[in-house]
Amino acid sequence: MSFYLLLTGLVIAHLLADFYWQPISWVYDRNTRHFRASKLYLHVLMHSTVSALVIILWEYQYGWGDWSNILVATLIIAVTHYFIDIAKSYSNKGVVPFVLDQCAHLIVILMVAVWLADNQLFYYQLLHQLIALDTLIILTGYLLVLNPSSVFIRMALERITSGFSTSGSIPAAGHSIGLLERVLMLTFILMGEYAGVGFLLAAKSIFRFGDLRASEEKQLTEYVMLGTLLSVTVTLFIGLTINFLTKQ
Repeated sequence: MSFYLLLTGLVIAHLLADFYWQPISWVYDRNTRHFRASKLYLHVLMHSTVSALVIILWEYQYGWGDWSNILVATLIIAVTHYFIDIAKSYSNKGVVPFVLDQCAHLIVILMVAVWLADNQLFYYQLLHQLIALDTLIILTGYLLVLNPSSVFIRMALERITSGFSTSGSIPAAGHSIGLLERVLMLTFILMGEYAGVGFLLAAKSIFRFGDLRASEEKQLTEYVMLGTLLSVTVTLFIGLTINFLTKQ
């Protein structure tokens, strides 16, 4: 319990310092001046101060340990945060660098919390959960509903795609919508929330109704309907198969 309390506190501290207390001008300064940015050092100082406060409060609640551990943990968070942010400042500022940046910060926080709480058993439990059969089956399911399902649906609809134009649409928008749609549907199915699948389909139908009604291409309507039904069918099959296998 104390480990998860510390971990949650450090994550909250990170979120506050990174997304609520960091002005956009600091981000711009870091991205343009990199290691010469004075705002970066203020940002790291804020992070380390808030993290140190969380650690001190946690130590106070669960009995004082060695003061050097508090200093070392704070220093680790500060130094790693500095170098991770520097690395991100040289990136293309896209979604992938953002996700990698946040994952790197969270991994450091996790390792610091495990070390301070002396919870080495956590690594064993995490590894055991990651390589568990049910986890691997679920991971396989999510991999299947992404690109493999997109390829299958595109091939299944290939014969009718040459009859109309999709000009005016955002490039690859349909592919991205399909990916998100199937991921959400699979999540609802695995949770047993089949009403969520219905809500998702209803919401999509409402948003698409105006476009399809205004379209003079009946074939476009048929294409969208077939694509949606194929997407639902594939995801339902994968989700129900996963539920069957994981309950054995």
